[in-house]
Amino acid sequence: MISDNYDFYASKIVSFLPLAILIVTGVILLLPNSRKRFLRLQASLPTSKIRSVSKGIVEIQGKLIMNEALLSPVGHEKCIGYHYLIENVNKDKDGNYSYTTSHKETKCNVFNLQDETGKIKVEPEGIEFVLLQTTNVSSNSSKRYSEILLKENQEVLLVGYADTNKGVAFIRKDDHYKVLGITSSEGISVWN
Repeated sequence: MISDNYDFYASKIVSFLPLAILIVTGVILLLPNSRKRFLRLQASLPTSKIRSVSKGIVEIQGKLIMNEALLSPVGHEKCIGYHYLIENVNKDKDGNYSYTTSHKETKCNVFNLQDETGKIKVEPEGIEFVLLQTTNVSSNSSKRYSEILLKENQEVLLVGYADTNKGVAFIRKDDHYKVLGITSSEGISVWN
């Protein structure tokens, strides 16, 4: 009798499992994240000119100016910053490939952003690369390595917090919205 009850409840739990997975996935997709906040803010903020930027959350469009170079891990290129991804490569019996992330990191040095009115320093701690094209990919039978680079003179759009230190303006990650995002000027035009 106890075994029958166990089987009854186990079958009920198993029948509701796909629905529970669907609900959890839906909730995760609906939760706010920094990429969604970046895109929402970018769509609602006017683009500021560097010369007239005021304290607070801002959107600035301009050209990247390198202060100190990093060397990218895949293409070994000089860059301002990179997002690096290592994925395990799996091949199923039908010959289809799937990829699971085993490592990811974003590194970025302090840089300047310049428009026709001036330039401003960007403190990149917590920066997120949004909708940027993969620059370099390398793979072997078990791993795929890819990177997205920020390079000198690249035209970008940045959303972050304009602040000052001893009267000098700079951009940093916003404490309230938790956003400091960068994307290509071309890519965001397509997205919008």
